[in-house]
Amino acid sequence: MAARNFKYSSQRTGASDPSSGKVVQLSKALSWLLRHAVLKEGLQFQSDGYVFVEDVLNHHSFANKYTVDDIHECVAKNEKKRFGLKIDEQTGKEMIRAHQGHSLEEASIEMKQITDPNQFPVVLHGTYMKHWPSISTKGLSKMNRTHIHFAPGMPTQNGVISGMRASAQLYIYIDMEKALKDGLTFFVSSNNVILSPGNEDGYI
Repeated sequence: MAARNFKYSSQRTGASDPSSGKVVQLSKALSWLLRHAVLKEGLQFQSDGYVFVEDVLNHHSFANKYTVDDIHECVAKNEKKRFGLKIDEQTGKEMIRAHQGHSLEEASIEMKQITDPNQFPVVLHGTYMKHWPSISTKGLSKMNRTHIHFAPGMPTQNGVISGMRASAQLYIYIDMEKALKDGLTFFVSSNNVILSPGNEDGYI
C-alpha cells in the first residue's frame, strides 16, 4: 500500500498555533489510542499498525471534538513525527498509525533490523534522575511497551529529537558493537528511532 504525503498549510483559516491546547490534547489522545488501546477499543487495524481515520473520529474520545483537518494539522506539526498517514489502496480511505511506542504486540512497526554496528555506533537513552536507582540495579526496561527507545544522537546534534525527550536529565550510552555481540537485537523505525526489545526479560 502506497504511502501518501500530506501537507499542512499554516495559511489555512483558523489554523491553530502548534502549541495550542487542542493540538496537544489531540496528540495525547492519538498516542493513547494508536499505541495502547486499539484492541481494547475494538478498532480494526492492519499488521503495520494503521487504522482508518474515520474509525478514530467516530470513537467516543474523538467524536464531535476533532475533524480530519485537525488530525492532518496534528500529524504535520508534531516535532517528533510520532504519526504517519497513508491512503489505503483497496478502499481509498485515509489511515493513520503511531510510528513506535506500541504496547500491542500485534501492531508490528515498520522497522529494519540493525546488523552493522557502524550504522549507529553509539545510541542514547534519555531519562530522568528519579529513575536512576532502578536502572542502575536492574538495567533499562521496556516496561509495558514492546521496545526500549534510543536516539541516534543528542537532541542538540543535527536536530535529533525522535527517541529521546529534550528535557531528559540523564543519558545512557549503548555501544552498539558490544550490544550486538552480547546477542541483543536493535531496529531503526521509519522516523529514525532506535528500538530494542532487550533480553529475554525485556532489559538491557
